Amino acid sequence: MAEAPESSLRFPLVVMDFEASALTLDSYLIEVGVAIAASPSSSIATWSSLIAPDPDWDLASLWDPDAERIHGISRWDLRQGKTARDVMLALNRLVATNAQVWCDGGHSDAHWLRTLAQAAECQLHFALCDIGEAIRAGRLGRGRYLEALNRSVAPHRAGPDAERICAALIKLIAG
Repeated sequence: MAEAPESSLRFPLVVMDFEASALTLDSYLIEVGVAIAASPSSSIATWSSLIAPDPDWDLASLWDPDAERIHGISRWDLRQGKTARDVMLALNRLVATNAQVWCDGGHSDAHWLRTLAQAAECQLHFALCDIGEAIRAGRLGRGRYLEALNRSVAPHRAGPDAERICAALIKLIAG
């Protein structure tokens, strides 16, 4: 997990969010979303995809009904998902090599992204920066970030959540 000071929040601002089959680290990534803001005044571009389970993933035993209630994604919905490889290739195209990519799930998000990359047999071209870790280290203003974040309801879907987090970080940069 990469660390960066608040002053290194920069544009393009890239945020990634994840939904998983359960709320534990032995679960699997089922949806990923990306939000990108080119500048403080630009609109936020979003992309998301459901992820079809890799044959090696045991979703039968690693599916949590509580997680499904939170994100509203069923195992049936995953039939519409893209393969892990297609999703990783899309992520590597969307996110510039060595870009600073922010997430709010810390080590869980990093784990799920690594699991996706392994299933896809693809290398990651970017690293995740954990918003929570940056706040705890005093690198980001917790109060200002949470105030901006709490102005909208969390939809618990990867694309809209990434956009919501991106908007909060833009407000943090703007002061």
